[in-house]
Amino acid sequence: MDQVVEVRPIGPRDPLSDPMLRRELAERYLVWDACVAGARRVDVHPLILPRALHLRAVKAAEDVMRVVGKVASRAHDDERERALYRVPHFVESLAAASHASGDDAVLARVDLLLGEDGEWRACEINADCPGGHNEALGLPQLARAAGFQGATDPTRVTDLLVGRLAQLAHGRAVGLMHATAYAEDLQVCALIQRLLTKHGVRAVLLPPTSPKLHGGELVARGERIGALYRYFPAEYMEGQSNVDDVITAVRSGAVRTLTSFAHIYTQSKLSFARAWAHEASLDDEERSALASFIPASLDATTLSREQLVAERSSWVLKRAYGRVGDQVYVGELFDAEGWRAIVGDVLSACAKGESWIAQRFVKQRSIPTPWGDRFVTLGAYVMDGRFAGYFARITPESHVSHDALCIPVFAEAA
Repeated sequence: MDQVVEVRPIGPRDPLSDPMLRRELAERYLVWDACVAGARRVDVHPLILPRALHLRAVKAAEDVMRVVGKVASRAHDDERERALYRVPHFVESLAAASHASGDDAVLARVDLLLGEDGEWRACEINADCPGGHNEALGLPQLARAAGFQGATDPTRVTDLLVGRLAQLAHGRAVGLMHATAYAEDLQVCALIQRLLTKHGVRAVLLPPTSPKLHGGELVARGERIGALYRYFPAEYMEGQSNVDDVITAVRSGAVRTLTSFAHIYTQSKLSFARAWAHEASLDDEERSALASFIPASLDATTLSREQLVAERSSWVLKRAYGRVGDQVYVGELFDAEGWRAIVGDVLSACAKGESWIAQRFVKQRSIPTPWGDRFVTLGAYVMDGRFAGYFARITPESHVSHDALCIPVFAEAA
């Protein structure tokens, strides 16, 4: 596909130099961490997707979620498969409780890279507690307020999320569980609370330790919780005294969760390696999606130290449950000595019980932006299998982390 993806400037000025737009960003959309280490983390110059590439991204995200999710779900019924994911026993119990009770709602974000050939490749799935809601809602609207016209905003993730939570709560309160020490986590749940309240749904902000079982129901802050929105990684719940209460409530159907604990295996980057390992058992359409959209991925322990060192520029090493770009090592970005040390550290971590994958490096096509050529990671939200919108980040190199620049996404009508 020889089509141009670009970040299009909105006039000659910096739109966020307007104090009214900056105020909207913080007070209406609750983006409180607009800067990282003194540099801006968000902007409103829009990323414009040609129509065909937008449709291809939608297909890639839905297909990847379907194929990888299907393979990852094998861990529920196959003990040997489950053991490969190396998750703590309490996480297995949470996943089993959701699986047994049909608690299966999922909001995921499939991160897509634009390859040199103009095709999208999925580098990972965030299926446990994907973020970016504030930016996905607010940045397109601020781009319009700054004067951007044309194209369409395809992102509806917050509307769909609020509707799904209201449905799951079934007349009771929605508990919004987050890490209370982090403002960037609070801003996500505070936004969802505001939107739920606007729609007449009771919503309470909760620390992870708050929900407790009372009379067969999950209760927190005096409210019966019908749905638990979990902006808190499942594996971080280790040691909480209320984990057994949550397991009991989920297994009985007293509470529903989003994203369901059943999808913890899809969250693991190992699920990409398992999809390739099970390639022969997939149907023709699934194998086509695998080949088209998912870089070859392997359990890191299946490759020798010598091969990984020798093929430095061909591999990316990723911890299975790493988040926000942490513990992701792109061979292309290291010199030979630094990479050799990384390989040694990763294989040592594997020997101690950690799960890591080796994924083929995707050579990306850079796109023009007001800040020079950049690489794009297009986060495509998928709600219960259907596309729900975008959260885009751009970087000067092939690695996305906390300091990536978030921008709004629009799709051309034709």
